[in-house]
Amino acid sequence: MFTLQPAASDALADLLSRIARVARRHPPLADRLLERLSALAFEAGDTAAGADALYARFGLLEPRGRALELLPALEQAGALAAAGHFPIQAARVCEALGRIAYQQGEYQLATEQWSRALDLSEVNGHLQTGVAARIGLGQIHYAQADWARGLRQMRDAAEHLASHDDSYLAAKLALNIGVGSFETGDLPAAERHFSHGLAAARRGSHRVFEAEAHWHLARAALARQRMDWAVADCRLALDIAARQGYPWLEAAASRTWTEIALARGDNAAAVRSTRHGLQLAQRIQARAQARQAHLQLAELLQAQGDAAGALDHLWQHLALQSEIKRLSLPARTTLAAPPADEAGAPVTPEELLLQLSGQRQRLATLPPTEALAELKAASVRILGLASVVRWTLGPGGLTAADHPRYLDLLHRHGTPLALPDAALHPCHAELAGLAGAAEARIEVPLYDGAQLAGALWLVDARPTRAWTRQELLIASQLGLLFERT
Repeated sequence: MFTLQPAASDALADLLSRIARVARRHPPLADRLLERLSALAFEAGDTAAGADALYARFGLLEPRGRALELLPALEQAGALAAAGHFPIQAARVCEALGRIAYQQGEYQLATEQWSRALDLSEVNGHLQTGVAARIGLGQIHYAQADWARGLRQMRDAAEHLASHDDSYLAAKLALNIGVGSFETGDLPAAERHFSHGLAAARRGSHRVFEAEAHWHLARAALARQRMDWAVADCRLALDIAARQGYPWLEAAASRTWTEIALARGDNAAAVRSTRHGLQLAQRIQARAQARQAHLQLAELLQAQGDAAGALDHLWQHLALQSEIKRLSLPARTTLAAPPADEAGAPVTPEELLLQLSGQRQRLATLPPTEALAELKAASVRILGLASVVRWTLGPGGLTAADHPRYLDLLHRHGTPLALPDAALHPCHAELAGLAGAAEARIEVPLYDGAQLAGALWLVDARPTRAWTRQELLIASQLGLLFERT
């Protein structure tokens, strides 16, 4: 558990901090307290407090392999947060749902949830959830063996966290940067970050990250062929994980213990450790871990001459690998289905944007109303939108009298804002009467030189839409074209 910043109220923040101290010695009691606190808040109609208490409970149960128990409650809390216009709580719920999906190998769903959490956190200026979501998106790249890209995502998260004192996220981030460094061959940097993660975990009494740091240090020691260090750190990781009840971590450390046993020539111990890790992974429905354990067992049994047993585990490994791949496929193409040209060949959004950019000189010769209409029609086609609204500053558009908070938001950000859920806009009430305010959209600040001149709304047909990073980049380029019209 970590301190929620901000919690729904100061009183709730103080209560959650006290329960967090209870959790260090009596996790079951802390679980009951959080369950009761969340239920009472929801019963009283206090959605923000109920969602915060539920998220704190998720933080307690997730490392113990019990996150799936909270899935229905989290989904309901997300719906209530959206209906009640509580964007920070909605972002936290999305971050939690992303972690549940990730554990089960549902990487596409995890990406959508973490992207939504990131969008909500950026629009609402909520650093804590934004950093957690960035870490999650980096882990998606790691899961797909894109270590360099994942490492860049982690370093981006580190830049956002640099001015914030949060031992929980500092430990999690350092360990993940260490993983990326390890996998890209920079062993000294990996060990340095694993040690930083261990220090941050101890500073905040985050036992799960303390155990994870020892596991990663064991892997680094194995890479250096320092068997004594590897044994010591892996034993510490396994001991903490077993005593504290962290099945995912115990399963992960069991795989490393298998490697240690093999290096010692103890094949029987290697098989026992791998079977133990497989049972733990299956218990918490961690598909990726179970897949790795099946493959490891297949290799071990093959070496022992048990061809039938090896083949059985190999088939299970392949089945899980296929299932994870299926779950990782996007629900739709990266952007709206590419339209076709006159010859019937598909045209990608990027190609359409390039074509539109090449029309700048021609557009400049058209009357402003015609040029604007053409730009809007092209934008609708490129991003698969329902409409495009260009707001100017002044009467009939955005005014300081009617939209003070929104204009301040545009000034502060100065970059495109992705709104995955119209109901969770921080200026929801202020914008309620404007066309497109009830739908998901990307909002692009428009400038005249250095001065804010208005906003471009790229509006979807639905109240919710999971915008991609690619769509956000295209929206930024479209904004530049509208500024010149």
